[in-house]
Parts: sequence; structure tokens; C-alpha cells
Amino acid sequence: MSQLQAEICSGKRITGEEAVEIYHWPLARLGELADIRRNLAKRQDYGGRGEEVVTYIVDRNINYTNVCDVYCKFCAFYRTEKDADHYVLTHAQIDAKVDELVAVGGNQILLQGGHHPKLDLEWYLDLLRHLREKYPQVNIHGFSPPEFNHFAEVFGMSLEKVIGKFKEAGLGSIPGGGAEILVEGNAMQMPG
Repeated sequence: MSQLQAEICSGKRITGEEAVEIYHWPLARLGELADIRRNLAKRQDYGGRGEEVVTYIVDRNINYTNVCDVYCKFCAFYRTEKDADHYVLTHAQIDAKVDELVAVGGNQILLQGGHHPKLDLEWYLDLLRHLREKYPQVNIHGFSPPEFNHFAEVFGMSLEKVIGKFKEAGLGSIPGGGAEILVEGNAMQMPG
């Protein structure tokens, strides 16, 4: 076991340079080390049984729009504004979905949609503020990394500024999915 692996297993915080080093390690090794760190962090929880306890949350995915101008080859979800079945959910429609979640004890929503070319920054900020005010107990986990890239481009802002504004408006966390759109040859098929 390397010195760095031993430090990770002992719970020592790694530096930025060490993070770059472990980025190149095999995924299986990273998974093992992550499991060790998780167990270290949980060991004292639940009366000393933290390593035995698995927790979960109840959440709900809400697709606030299906309008998207990326046209990914693998996506059967997107629609254009010309399609009869395109939509953008209203606050009331989203509230109904969150109300159903809260009624069963849920505490997180996942907001995702397409790359809508016409929804402006204020539309998103207004939605986040509305949800944060009406459902303070619900974490808003939202918008994929490709959506944020789209927002930065459409709103003419840096990625950091867009994320900051979304956070100020009520966004709690960002999912990691959606990077498949960036894979060359698999991603986009622009109309001819």
C-alpha cells in the first residue's frame, strides 16, 4: 500500500495535488478507498453500528420541460417547440408533484429538462425561489451539467456565476449525470 493510500485509509484529508494523482488510479481501487472512507465517517453513527446501516431518501424526478435543441441520437424524450406534445410545466403543475412527494415523506426533488432555447434566467430563478419558499424542507437537486453549460451559453454568463445565482435562489445540489452528451460520436445530431 502506498503512503497516499495509507493516509486516505486513515482519514487524512488529501490535497489538490494528491487528488490529481489519484484521478489516474484504477476505478476499482478508488471505489475500495471510497468505501473505506465512508465506513470511517459512519463508524460512530447509529450507536456505533454506522458501518452496518444503509440510509436512503425518498425523492422524485420532475422534468420541468421536454423542449430541447440538442437532438441527442439516443434521446427519445426531447421535443421541439413545433411538436404537439412539447411542454413546460407551470408552478402549479410542479407543486402538485412536490405535494405528492411530501405526502409520502419525501424530501428531495430532481429537476431536469431539456436545453430549452427560450426559457430565460429569471424563469429558472423564479421557479427555484418559489420552490424554496413553499417547500423549505425539500432539497432541490437540479439541472444536469450539460444544462448548466447551456445556461451559461444562453444567458451569456460564466458557469460559476450561473451556479451562484441558482444557489442563491434555492438550488441545494447538482446531479452528476448528463455527461454522456459530451461523448464524441454519441452525442449530438444536429438537424440538416
